[in-house]
Amino acid sequence: MGDAPIDVVPDPDAACGLVTEEAVVVPLNLYIMMDKSSSMAGDDPAVESKWESAKVGLTAFVNSARFAGVRVALRFFPRKADDVPACDQNAYKAPLVPFGPLPENAGAIIEAIEGETPNGPSTPIYPALGGALLQGIETAKNNPGEASAVLLVTDGKPQGPAAQCGGANPEDPAAIAALAATAAAGASDRPPVRTFVIGLPGVDQTIANQIAAAGGTDAAVLVAATNIAAEFERALAKVTGQALPCEFEVPAQVAGGQVAFNDVNVLFGLDGAAQDILPQRPACDGPGWRYDDPNAPAALVLCPDTCNAARDASVAKIQILLGCETVIL
Repeated sequence: MGDAPIDVVPDPDAACGLVTEEAVVVPLNLYIMMDKSSSMAGDDPAVESKWESAKVGLTAFVNSARFAGVRVALRFFPRKADDVPACDQNAYKAPLVPFGPLPENAGAIIEAIEGETPNGPSTPIYPALGGALLQGIETAKNNPGEASAVLLVTDGKPQGPAAQCGGANPEDPAAIAALAATAAAGASDRPPVRTFVIGLPGVDQTIANQIAAAGGTDAAVLVAATNIAAEFERALAKVTGQALPCEFEVPAQVAGGQVAFNDVNVLFGLDGAAQDILPQRPACDGPGWRYDDPNAPAALVLCPDTCNAARDASVAKIQILLGCETVIL
């Protein structure tokens, strides 16, 4: 974590009356927009298709105890042709499987992918991602204090649905990246909505990376052609770990005034290692945590160094200690 850990952990039996609480993470709403174009079926009958592998990986992911509580929604693209214009982003806004916490929503997600077939004639990423981002933005507005993100899963590059969509070329990666950038910029009435991209074998890596970078997530997570199911599950886990907000609710005893804001400490440990006290570091110039608003705190926020370490770990254990003077650097 950079600095040497602080060796003295407050004693639960100390006179300051320490209370340990499990940290309550700010909820995450993740909308998965998944490619079901015909290329997902694959061409070699002797090789398991990307679609079948994705089903296995997605099933394992939604049943993972690590992501219990994450609210996941799911939709596939392209949609069936109907009377709605092919370019209409709103036609992709509503998820097929509405947002619901894992693992309770796992059954509906598995049922949905089992009921689909990879038979889409094109890969209209522009309206599909645009619709998912519209939903993400609406969700962020309607759920203040929660985080929202969109995950695009594809094995191709933009194709269709028309020569022009509202003056934009839907096959132009820059036009798609602009949608992601607008959502990621945030607004006065909502936090940023980031776009993650998982590229399955066959994806145009340059385009996938361009969309992810514009969406505030640096680069796409690419799945190798070997053991696609396991690779896809790991990719989903990595993306979701990165999407989880590094914010934790101020405990009720603190918000209610029973415990002072300067009598709060954080215990932090990664990958099964013993927990150490994580110092409060208001400037976040190294590992530590800070309050979101020093004058009226509503959340404890991990500093970037600590946040990145937690997202990269397989398990991050965080507890909040109440009643002893805060360790501050």
